[in-house]
Amino acid sequence: MTYTIAHFSDTHVLSLKDARFEDFLNKRFTGAVNLVLNRGRHYRTEVFEAVLDAITECAPDHVVCTGDLVNLALQAEFDKVKELLAQHFEPAKLTIVPGNHDYYVKQAMELGHFEQTFAQYIPKTSNGKTYPFVRDLGDVVLVGLCSAIEQPVFFAGGRIGDEQLEEMSRLLSLPEYQDKFKIVLVHHPLLPDPERRMEFTRQLADAESLIHTFWMLGDDAPQMVLNGHNHRYRRCVLPGTEIVNVQAASASRFGGHHPAEFNLYQITGQSLSRIERRIFDSDHFKRVVAYEGIEMEEGT
Repeated sequence: MTYTIAHFSDTHVLSLKDARFEDFLNKRFTGAVNLVLNRGRHYRTEVFEAVLDAITECAPDHVVCTGDLVNLALQAEFDKVKELLAQHFEPAKLTIVPGNHDYYVKQAMELGHFEQTFAQYIPKTSNGKTYPFVRDLGDVVLVGLCSAIEQPVFFAGGRIGDEQLEEMSRLLSLPEYQDKFKIVLVHHPLLPDPERRMEFTRQLADAESLIHTFWMLGDDAPQMVLNGHNHRYRRCVLPGTEIVNVQAASASRFGGHHPAEFNLYQITGQSLSRIERRIFDSDHFKRVVAYEGIEMEEGT
């Protein structure tokens, strides 16, 4: 039996509805400048809507998002994304974790705007903490981590922390999950990207600790880790493991070298049998098989 999961990330939806001058007397000011000079030309809500429509047409068994749904963490942005997601997915069909833009300013993080807005897509935990959470889909188990933390201007890094790592280990080691395909969701990449400028401002501070935790888990480690953040597709095997790590590109980028896309993962038993990329190309999606060293275009 094959189970299919769709994965999208980094939608960066922008909405300035009801925004006030005082809302920008913080890190949002530099973010707004970046939008005017650069980002605003590349990330479009209408492209994200096309991605959502395409995912719905594929009818996957479940959908996951690895963060950065919004741009400046304004309430209007959260409301817009909530509306779009509700039009496409039932609560039990979508699982999400936050990214650094979802926690863009201290107020949004402390008030839990992300968690309040998207509560129906974030499974409840047994210990009263929001993260890490677990969602049992039957043959597949998802464990969601939060790597988003408060960051100064011009920094977009993350950290998971020892408390989450310890609880993740406990969850992955539970006897009821031993014969299932386990996937860990996190926003920030686990490995550095040498092609990114100013990479040190964007890294996951405790990435080595996360990978070391997987080493210590042995047979209880997940078979797959999914992330976003860097806006380009990347696939690798984590060092010293057999864990497949896939980074999704942005789901709203228009044009350029890394246009909007989403991924489809086919899981058969406890094995990943296929990765399929759906890449946005003006008015349709190219289909690309991208697994076991093969990447070939298969049409639309």
